[in-house]
Amino acid sequence: MNRILFLILSAALSLHAWSATVLPLSATQLKQMQVQWGHLQPQNTGLSASYPAEVVLPPTQTRVVTAPQGGLITRLNVSVGDRVKQGQVIGQLSSPDLVTLQSNYLQSETQARLHAQALKRDQELFKDGIISQRRMQETQSAYETSQALMHERQQTLKLAGMGEGQIQQLAQKRSMQNGMSIVAPISGQIMEQQQQVGSRVDMAMPIYTISNPNPLWLMIQLPIAQAQQLSPGATVRLPKLGLTAKVDTVLRQLNKNNQTTQVRASISQGAEQLSVGQIVDVALVEQTTQGSHASFAVPRTAVARQGEQAVIFAQHAKGVAVIPVKVLLEQDQQLTVEANIQGNETIAVQGVAALKGHWLGLGGE
Repeated sequence: MNRILFLILSAALSLHAWSATVLPLSATQLKQMQVQWGHLQPQNTGLSASYPAEVVLPPTQTRVVTAPQGGLITRLNVSVGDRVKQGQVIGQLSSPDLVTLQSNYLQSETQARLHAQALKRDQELFKDGIISQRRMQETQSAYETSQALMHERQQTLKLAGMGEGQIQQLAQKRSMQNGMSIVAPISGQIMEQQQQVGSRVDMAMPIYTISNPNPLWLMIQLPIAQAQQLSPGATVRLPKLGLTAKVDTVLRQLNKNNQTTQVRASISQGAEQLSVGQIVDVALVEQTTQGSHASFAVPRTAVARQGEQAVIFAQHAKGVAVIPVKVLLEQDQQLTVEANIQGNETIAVQGVAALKGHWLGLGGE
C-alpha cells in the first residue's frame, strides 16, 4: 500500500503546478481543519542551500609590535582587548643603547657640519686659484663621506623609534634622551600581550600583537560544481545574520576526500557581528533568469514534506491545489522555495498538516 501511495505521489509531483492534484474541499471543511491563508513573498534573487564557512582574519591586518631597541619596559598603556589608533603611544622603553645611538649621531652630525664649512671655504679658495684642484677634490670627498655617515646614523635612530622632529630637536639642543615611545603601527585591537612592565627585552622582541578585524574573510567550503559557477565580485549571504559578502577568489585546490574546494569572500559592513574562528552558514545568491521558475519566501509552516518531496497548498476554484516546490534555503521560520507559479496565489500557512493528511488519503476517497 505504501509503495502504491509513493508512486501516486511521485506522479502527481511531476505535473505542472496547476495541473497537479486538486483537493475538492469546501469552505466548511477548510474551516474545520483550521486552515489559515497567507501570501507569497517574491524574491528577486534565489538562494542556494547553506554551506559552512569559517571566519578568518586576513594576514595583512595583523602587526607585531616589537622593541625598537634593547632595554627595560617602563610603561605599557594598553592591554588585551583594548582598541588603539595608528600612531598612538602604547608604551615606554628605557634603553642605554639609545644613548649610544644618539651620541654617534651627534658626532657624525658635527663632522658633517665641519666638512660642509671646509667645503665652502675651499670652494672660494679654488675659485681664487689659491688651492689646487686635487685639494678641492679631497675636501669634496670628505664632505660627501661625512654626509653619508650622518644620514646612516639618522636612519638608525628612526629605526630605533625616534621621529623626524625628535632627531631635529636632538641636533639643535644636543640633549640626549634615554627613553623611547612604543607606537601602534596600525589601528585595531590588542590581541596578545607578550611582555609586562619591568621586562628586559632585546631589539625586535615582540611586545604586542595588534589586529584590525575589518574586513574579515569567509572561507566557504563548496562542492566543485557550485564553486565553478562563481567569479570575483559575486554576492554571498549570511541569512541568519542578514549580512552579505563579496567573493574575492576561488581556490583551485580540490579536497580529494569530499570533492570540495574553498571560496574566499570579504565582508566589511557588519563584520563586528562576527568573531575570528566562528563557523557560519553561507548561501550563494543565484540571479533569477528569464524563463526560470520564480522563487518565493514562505513560512516554514506552509511547506509539507513527503520524503524528499515538498509541496505547498494554494486556493483553487475547485478546492485546494497541491503545488510541488523546491526548497532552496532554510532559515529559522522562513523558507525560500522555487515553484512554477504566478506568485499571486493565496497559500495555506496554518492547518497544513491536516491538508497533507487529506491529500495523502486521496481526498478521503
